[in-house]
Amino acid sequence: MYTRTLITFLFSLLTAAGSAMSTVDSLLNVLDAEVAHSQEYIVRRQAHIDSLCAIRPMTPALRLLIAREYQHFQADSSRAWYLTLDNAPEPIRTDAYIGFVSLVASTGHYSNAIALLAKPTNRSISSVEGYKMAWLLFSDAAANAQVPIFQEEAKINAQLYYDSMMVALEAAKDSSEEYALWYASYRAQEKNDWEEAIRNNAALLNRVTPADHLYAILAYGQAMLYEQAGNKEKRLEWLVRSAITDVRCGITDNGSSWMVAQDCFDAGDLQRAYRLSDYSLTNATFFNAPTRFIQTFTPGHLIASRYEHELQRYSIRLSVALVLLAIALIAMVITVIYSLRQNKQLKLLNEQLSAMNMQLKNANKVKEQYICRYLEVYSDYIRRLTTTARKAGEKDPAGFMDREMENFYRSFDDTFLSLYGSFVQDFNALLKPEARITPKPGERMTVEMRIFALILLGITSSAKIAELLCYSPNTISNYRVKMKNGCLGDRDTFEQRVQQIGTI
Repeated sequence: MYTRTLITFLFSLLTAAGSAMSTVDSLLNVLDAEVAHSQEYIVRRQAHIDSLCAIRPMTPALRLLIAREYQHFQADSSRAWYLTLDNAPEPIRTDAYIGFVSLVASTGHYSNAIALLAKPTNRSISSVEGYKMAWLLFSDAAANAQVPIFQEEAKINAQLYYDSMMVALEAAKDSSEEYALWYASYRAQEKNDWEEAIRNNAALLNRVTPADHLYAILAYGQAMLYEQAGNKEKRLEWLVRSAITDVRCGITDNGSSWMVAQDCFDAGDLQRAYRLSDYSLTNATFFNAPTRFIQTFTPGHLIASRYEHELQRYSIRLSVALVLLAIALIAMVITVIYSLRQNKQLKLLNEQLSAMNMQLKNANKVKEQYICRYLEVYSDYIRRLTTTARKAGEKDPAGFMDREMENFYRSFDDTFLSLYGSFVQDFNALLKPEARITPKPGERMTVEMRIFALILLGITSSAKIAELLCYSPNTISNYRVKMKNGCLGDRDTFEQRVQQIGTI
C-alpha cells in the first residue's frame, strides 16, 4: 500500500518535471524565433511612436504618452519628452515627474534621481505609484552603493517609502482589486510565504495580456518569486515569458533576456546564450542606459569569449576533418584507378583463360575423336584377326578373341584414365553407396565404367558401344538401366552428369 503510494508520488514528480522542461524548451524555441525578428518589432514600435508624434494638436496628455512609450525604448528621447511637461497641468505634471525620476534611476544615475526627489517642489508623490517609485529608487541605490554610510541611508529611505506605499495600498485595497492583490503579495513576501505571493502575482498577470509590456514586468517579478521559492525551472520559464513579451513589444530596456542567456550558458547551451547575449547588448546600446549596458556587458563578454573559443575549436576540428576527408578522397581515387587497372588486367587474363579453355576444349575434342577412332580401328582389327584365325584352323578362336579383348580393355583403360584420372571416384560419387562399383584386382575399370566412359566421350548409342566393346546391344542397355536405377538424384539426368565429369 505505502510502496504503491510512494511510487505514484515519485512518478508524478518526474512527470511534472518532464512537463516543466518541455514547456521551457518550447518557450525557448519561441524566444529564438522572436529574437530573429526583433528588428522588425523595434521598427514597428518606432513607427507607432512616430505616428503619435504626428498627431495634432499636441496635448500634454499626448506628450506624457509619448514619453512613456519611449521610457523602455530609448532613454534620451523619453527624457526629452518628460522635460516638456514641467508646466503641464495636474495630475499630468506629477505623473511626468514620477516617470522622469524613475527613468533617471533606471539609467543608473541614482544620485541624480535622489537629488530630484529631495528637491523642493510643489509636485506630490503621495500616491501608491509615487511611493513605489521612491522605494524602488532607494532599494536599487542601496544595492549599488559603494560607501557603507550611503548604503545604510538608502536602506532607511527605502524602508520608509515601502511603509508609506503599504499604508497607501491598504487604504486603497478595498476600492481596487489590483491594489488589493499588490498589497496581499507584498504582505506574503514579508512573511516569506512565496506560494501566496506567487498566487497573487499570477492573479495580477491574469489581468493583462502577453502583448502588454506590463505582462513582461509582472512575469519578471514572478520569476524572482520562484527564485525565492527555490524553483529554478519555473524561474527560467517566467524569465523566458518575460523576454518574449519584451521582444514582441519592441522593448530595448531588457531585464530578462540577458538572465536567460546566463542560464543557457550555465546549462551548456552556448549558441543560444550567445544569440541572446548579443541581442541584449545591442538593445542596451540602443536604449543608452549605462547601468543596463554594464549589467549586460559583463556576462555577455564571458559568453562571447567562450563562444569564440568554441568556434576556434570547431574550426580546428573542421579543418582536421577536411584534411582527413581530402586524404580519404585521394586514397579513394588511387584505389579506384588501381581497381580499374586491376579489372583491365583481370579482363585480359579472363580473355586469355577463355581462349586457353577453348583451345583445351578443342584439344580434348580432338583427343576424344582420336580415341574413338582408335577404339573403332582396334575393335575392328580384333574381329578381323579372330575371323582370320578361325579360317586358318585355330583350335580355340573364342579363347583367342577373349585374350585379345583383355588386351584391348587394358589399353582402353590406361588411355582413358590418362585423360580422366579421377573418373572412377567421380563416377561412384554419382551413385548410391550400395550401387557403387569397385574394379577387381588387376583391373582399372569395370564393364559398366567402360560403357559410361564411352558415353562421356560422346558415344551414346548402345549399338555403337556394343560394337566397340564387343557386347550385344541388349547387354549394354541393361547395364545403362542398372546404373540409372542406382544413381543419386534424377535418373533422367544421370548420363548428362556423367558427361560433365572432368569438365571445367
